[in-house]
Amino acid sequence: MSIELTEEQSRAIEESAAAPPSVIDPRTHRRYVLISSDMFERVKALLNDGDYSLADTYRAQIDLALRAGWDDPAMDAYNDYDAHRKP
Repeated sequence: MSIELTEEQSRAIEESAAAPPSVIDPRTHRRYVLISSDMFERVKALLNDGDYSLADTYRAQIDLALRAGWDDPAMDAYNDYDAHRKP
């Protein structure tokens, strides 16, 4: 089943690039998060009750960390975090 978005909804999705937009069902008051189908394909293994390998999530974790700025040289201080801890 597919639901076609209105122009207003489509614009809202485009403008919410930082985080997926959420929608609320007015009848049940349940909140849903809208993600693209390619993103859903990347995370759907996590949603299944069956066995999965945590290693299957590594690429998504790395991509997210890079988008969050963890590749910034200023973040290198966290590599030696324990070295700065007082005994």
